This record gives sequence, C-alpha cells and structure tokens, in this order.
Amino acid sequence: MLRNVFFILILTVFVFIAGGCKKEVAQEVEARFVINDEVIEDIVEGLWVEVALKEEGHKVIVRENNEIKKEMICSGGTKEEPTLLGTFNLENRGLWFYSERFKEGAKYWVRITEQYLFHGIPRDKDWNIIEEEQDKLGGPASHGCVRLGEEDAQWFYENVPDGTTVIIHE
Repeated sequence: MLRNVFFILILTVFVFIAGGCKKEVAQEVEARFVINDEVIEDIVEGLWVEVALKEEGHKVIVRENNEIKKEMICSGGTKEEPTLLGTFNLENRGLWFYSERFKEGAKYWVRITEQYLFHGIPRDKDWNIIEEEQDKLGGPASHGCVRLGEEDAQWFYENVPDGTTVIIHE
C-alpha cells in the first residue's frame, strides 16, 4: 500500500511539472533538435556540414558561422544500402581508394565514420569515371557513402578539416 501511495505521489509530481511547462518553451526546446525543412542555426558554431537526403534532391551544405559557404549536389545511399543518419565528426581522408568488393573506386575521400565516406564519382578498374553513376547525382545511388561531383569532392577534401561536425538527415 505504501508503495502504491509513493507511486501515485511521484506520478502526480511528474504530471504537475510536465503540465506546468509553457507550451512555447517546450516547443522551442524540441525544435532545437529537429532538422526537417529548416536547419536550426544554433546547433553548431564555426564550420559544419549538413547533408540533406530529401526525396526531391540530395545536397551537401557547408556552413561557417551559419552562413552558407558552399552548396553541392550529392548522392546518398539507396534504400537497400542507406547512408547513416545522425551527427558525426569527420575522421580522416585520402586522395583515392579502390574497392575490389564493389569493383569501383573514387578520388578525394573523407571518412564520416566506419566505411561511410564523402568521395567523388565512382571510377572503374581502369580509373575512368563511370558516367552512369555521375548521372545519378542528386538522388540515391551509393552503397551508403555521400558522392560528390569531382570538383566538389576535391573542394570538400581541401577545405573541410578532420573533426568537422556533419549532420546527415532526410
């Protein structure tokens, strides 16, 4: 019986506290953590990257002090092999790679996390750009990486340092 009274008391305090919050304050706090159609500007200071994988188009936006520094068309993963969503810090980079598993490689890779990278357009074993992959920029096409056009991949590689915060969302 004492346990039931204690439970009811705790529940009443919780309801009182939750019910006593102003709706505007609760919405404001919640909005700080939601990225949907708008980027909430006070999430990250300094240089950071947004990857928006929307149905109407995929793009990468590099921001510095919440001003757009560069916007680029990209391709994220497919439904079968999606790009990870969330917040990451860039880890490391390299000039090129080739994957025997996928029989393709790319230039200017920057690691998001694990095997997920930003990189240029896929290339075949003879190091030629695979044109049909280039034509897919702007929509889902990769094995989970974020693909950029060659010039954009090089710019990203040269201008966005390791440790930079990346926020990936739909």
